[in-house]
Amino acid sequence: MKVTLFLYLFLILADPIFSQTHHALIGSRYAGSLGMYQNPASTLSSADTTDFSIANLHFNTYTNYVNSGYAPLLSKNPEITLKPSIGDYPRELITNLQLNLLSIKHKLNQKTAIGFGMNLRSLININTSHYNLTDSVNDIIEFIEQNSKSLPFSGSGATSNWLEYVANISHNILDSRKYLFNVGANIRMNRGLAGVVGSLGNFQYRKYTYLGVDAYEITNADFMYGISSTIASWDNTLKFKENVRNLRSQMKTGASLEIGAEILDKDEKESDWFYEGLDYNYTWKIGLSLIDLGFAKYEYFPESAVSSGMKQNITPDVLIDKFFGVVTNLADFNDSISTVVEKFEHLKGNFNIYHPSRFNINVDHKVSPYIYINAALSIPFSLVSNLHYVMKDIAYLSITPRIENRNFGIYLPISYNPKTNLNVGAALRAGPLMFGLSDLHVFNNNTDIQNVGAYVSLLFHFRKHIPKEQLDFLRCTRKIL
Repeated sequence: MKVTLFLYLFLILADPIFSQTHHALIGSRYAGSLGMYQNPASTLSSADTTDFSIANLHFNTYTNYVNSGYAPLLSKNPEITLKPSIGDYPRELITNLQLNLLSIKHKLNQKTAIGFGMNLRSLININTSHYNLTDSVNDIIEFIEQNSKSLPFSGSGATSNWLEYVANISHNILDSRKYLFNVGANIRMNRGLAGVVGSLGNFQYRKYTYLGVDAYEITNADFMYGISSTIASWDNTLKFKENVRNLRSQMKTGASLEIGAEILDKDEKESDWFYEGLDYNYTWKIGLSLIDLGFAKYEYFPESAVSSGMKQNITPDVLIDKFFGVVTNLADFNDSISTVVEKFEHLKGNFNIYHPSRFNINVDHKVSPYIYINAALSIPFSLVSNLHYVMKDIAYLSITPRIENRNFGIYLPISYNPKTNLNVGAALRAGPLMFGLSDLHVFNNNTDIQNVGAYVSLLFHFRKHIPKEQLDFLRCTRKIL
């Protein structure tokens, strides 16, 4: 039952609609509490004194494992046909979800802003070395025969899922009326919900003839699979509250740090002499940030294991006899695999799955009072060498022209990434509601839809009330004085 629950959870978490996207609101003066997840310093440069968001969901995915067929949103009878992708190349799946349950930002004064967030996040990575798949493959032997040049074969997969709490602070370091320099930081504490890592390395086989019949022997394979104890803690024979209590007792605490800075350049005529921090009328804004420098922590389920090497005379027939119809849970699987490998041992203690850290550069330019253009570059990186425990993400470059005021916005993000190349999206903000698509090809009859993303958010703004005569005085410039 525990293995069944694990597989069920993994398949749900691997659903490609659940992942994160970097949406069109990046760099906006009205991003507020949402902006702090891309640059912690941006909470001070947003237009409103207070804002909060609820039920803010970002998701997208990339995969070349399958082709989902064509299902344009405007079609009367859309059809999705999942088929394995044909060809000889490495396979990859990357998904990333962020559900902001609650995010709040508040400016304490013209120098300091604070924020808080509570998020549910899920990351999935699966990748393999190159292998050849054709329409003519009907069984495992045919697949093995056409992949003799793909050796040694390797693959790995990981998923990390956690609930996190975010504390933000941003502060103004320099205010010369024309130039502003703000810095900020986020501290994220998290509780690991479910973590899985696994790998198959240096897999090799040889072909030989036995009694005039072609046969295959697996000559080497290295396995590793680490499963968090939280996945195995759920028991269908117990009540829901008891299962929740057991889950919480198994959850470990992880953390991450984020830092950012922003430089705002004001036009001379818009440099407020009596600046109150209520209206950042910049001409240029340049932001730099390091995001997600951290990890989620888990404890190994006792049946987690690592193995290396293969014993002699291990053929596909031997594996079928040892596993099919015999294995009903992970303990049975370990008993069987220990009989075919040279070295086998269980994994114990805690393990960390590291987040896909990013370096972000953002440049925002005001063309006119309501027209802006934004350029953003995001580069993932990792300081950890054990790649099986590091989640990956995709680099991107985006240009986003927008028209917006406090209550309305239209965004046209044009982005490039090494996986899906050029993408043209669109987003609309009306009052507190924002909705967008990362790529408009979902309306195209001639393009598949497996690599699609979308986002929706509810963001509420509140500005400190100032009498009109006092506001006019605060906004007057040096030249008027």
